[in-house]
Amino acid sequence: MKRFSIRRATKKDAPIIGKLIGGWLKWEIPRRESIVRAIEARELLVADWQNEVVGFIHCVMFEDIIDGGQNAFITAFYVSPKFRNRKIGSNLLQEAIKNALNEGVVGISASTANPSARRLYEKHNFKQFMGEWTMGEVFLEMDMNHPV
Repeated sequence: MKRFSIRRATKKDAPIIGKLIGGWLKWEIPRRESIVRAIEARELLVADWQNEVVGFIHCVMFEDIIDGGQNAFITAFYVSPKFRNRKIGSNLLQEAIKNALNEGVVGISASTANPSARRLYEKHNFKQFMGEWTMGEVFLEMDMNHPV
């Protein structure tokens, strides 16, 4: 039984998103203004587990002159460790993809240095954009011929 929901972040979520970022990256630098701007731009989704924000995804839209249209880039994607392997990350990613496609994007991309995150992206039809390396940060693009 699913006990979580994916929803757009609200301003009241900003402090907990800031705490999640601080815990994830192991540093505390105030990000409230940046988080609020992302919320106002409707770029942030959160995973809500019984009224507790346990994860988020930040997806920005931008014009890409190479692709000749609107693209989306996932800049940050995090689920609290104790809530992983419950399909929360997959649902956050699917909702971000759905929102981007509804906006008419011609491409969706992300980058990660985390092997688990890379596997999750690949499960959702993202492929490494360039190179063959398997260590360090990789740039991934979603196969737009086979969106999730």
